[in-house]
Amino acid sequence: MEGRLSDYRIRGVVFAALAAVFFSSQDALVKWLSSDFSLFQLLFVRSTIGVIALCVLIRIRFGWAGLTTRRPGGHLLRALSNLIAFLSYYFAITRMPLADAASLVLSYPLFLALLSGIFLGEHPKGRQVLALIAGFVGVMFVVQPSAEGVDWLGAGAAILGSLMFAVLGLQTRYLSRTESTELMVFSAALSFLVVTGLTLPFVWQPLTVVEFGLMVLMGSSGILGQYCLVSGFRYAPAYLVGALEYTGLIWAILFGWSFFNDFPSLAVLGGAALIVASGIVIVQAENLRIR
Repeated sequence: MEGRLSDYRIRGVVFAALAAVFFSSQDALVKWLSSDFSLFQLLFVRSTIGVIALCVLIRIRFGWAGLTTRRPGGHLLRALSNLIAFLSYYFAITRMPLADAASLVLSYPLFLALLSGIFLGEHPKGRQVLALIAGFVGVMFVVQPSAEGVDWLGAGAAILGSLMFAVLGLQTRYLSRTESTELMVFSAALSFLVVTGLTLPFVWQPLTVVEFGLMVLMGSSGILGQYCLVSGFRYAPAYLVGALEYTGLIWAILFGWSFFNDFPSLAVLGGAALIVASGIVIVQAENLRIR
């Protein structure tokens, strides 16, 4: 039984790591496209791709009955958390430097570790707690928050976003006990589709074939990231999956260097090394706990 549990958690770690890759790919494409298109248009295309793809997948795997649930309230609350988390983060970056907002939002694994211990009984132990803190210190090195005056409204929004991302992870872990991965990703994509669709008359810009292809790639990366992240929460404790979200910064550095000519400083490289080390410690400590 212990070996089976170990296999499940390894699977969760792999899914969480893949989610970081897909989300970083999506973010790079969003950065590339956002100079010409509204964020709402990008999110609408992403959500449309997700809803269509997941309808097909659910129909093949479960039939149309796969779109039904005994926990509509849980899906609604999760979709609401998803919307608040992303909108709070995007509001924060309009009010304060991106590095400051990102560092606050990326503190969410610490909230997640606390909440998962309280509500799910999944407590990080000893070295894992220290590694979570070390991972956040690494994030601070990477994003290098500025010394400018603090915009408290923006900072409050970023902290709210961080808390809601933690709540979202908690809800995902809880719903994964009875709900399919496909249905959870579908409900989140559908909520974004409805909300962003209301803005289209005001923000829509015509697309070239190349731009449409890039948006399809962006949307596919985002949906695959969602699928892998939800799958990660299905197989591994919430705090373990949350800790591996830190690794997304490593991919962000690589993509920034490759596509936007953003060369990382020594502080960034040092922070990235600390993030990787914290992830390794958390995974190794988890492996020792279940043997």
